[in-house]
Amino acid sequence: MLKDDLVAVEETDRSSGERKVYRITDAGLEELESWLQFSPLQSRPYRDEVYIRLGLLMERDLSAAIDLIDTHRRVHHLQMADLTRQKLTLARSAKQPDRLRRELILDASIMHVEADLNWLDACEDRLRAYAQGGEPSAPSK
Repeated sequence: MLKDDLVAVEETDRSSGERKVYRITDAGLEELESWLQFSPLQSRPYRDEVYIRLGLLMERDLSAAIDLIDTHRRVHHLQMADLTRQKLTLARSAKQPDRLRRELILDASIMHVEADLNWLDACEDRLRAYAQGGEPSAPSK
């Protein structure tokens, strides 16, 4: 963004060890306005690394693919605990001007993690069935 002149570095006192502070430029404001008007064609990109790893591991080693699912499940459970903690802290805090925005973002994050956990469970069920000689069937709803 700095290279594209969308933001500029504010002068900071380097002796105090402060971090760089950026300000949005006029070009940055125009770009932001344009971006806010844009409607994405896809809700969530499917470029997540876990999809690629799982797809490649399934071809080579089903046990390693299931281990990958377990690892990601643990990471998602830790993320869920952190998000839940943030939401509880926010609920106990005094009313803040940006509280609604923060609540909505936390809700979206929690729902995405829940969906990912459901997907990981379905993947594991299907891979285990396939490993036992069954066909990889569609998950039940």
